[in-house]
Amino acid sequence: MFKFAKGICVFALMVVGLYAQTTTSGIVGIAEGQTARLNALNPGVAPAVATGATGAPCSGQLAFVADNGTVLKTKTVSVAAGASGEIILDSVLDLALAVNARREIRATITIPSVPPPTPASTTVVTPVCQLIGTLEIYNTLDGHTLVTLGTVHVVPSPVVTPGT
Repeated sequence: MFKFAKGICVFALMVVGLYAQTTTSGIVGIAEGQTARLNALNPGVAPAVATGATGAPCSGQLAFVADNGTVLKTKTVSVAAGASGEIILDSVLDLALAVNARREIRATITIPSVPPPTPASTTVVTPVCQLIGTLEIYNTLDGHTLVTLGTVHVVPSPVVTPGT
C-alpha cells in the first residue's frame, strides 16, 4: 500500500511540475508618445527573526503581446525577494507608432515549471515562485501615469513533456 501511495505522490509531483504558470493583464491601448511598463514584484517571504531568511529569487519571462497574439517584446528576469523587475515598451522606439496611431496590448508573466524528480531522486521539488505584475501606461515625455492595471489572471500554459 505504501509503495502505491508513493507512486501516486511521484506522479502528482510530475504533473504539477509539467506546467508553467502564466499570468496576463487585460487589454489596454498605447498611443504615440506613450510607454508601457510591466513591473514584476517578487514578494518573497517575511524575514524570519531567528533565521534571517528572506526568500529566494524568482525567474520569469515578461512579455508584451498585441491583441492579435503577436509577441511584441520579451525579457527574462531574475527578481530577488522583495524586489521587482521590469520590461518597458516604447510606442515610438519599439512599435514605431505614428502620430494618432494606437495599438492594443496586454502584458504576460510566465514562470517556468519545476522539472519533475526522477523516481530514484532524493531531491526536494521546490514550489514555483510568485511574481505579482502591475502594468502601467505613462506619457513618455513627462512620466505622468495614465493607466495602471494590477489585476492578473492565471492562464494555463502548454504542457512541457520531459525529454527521454
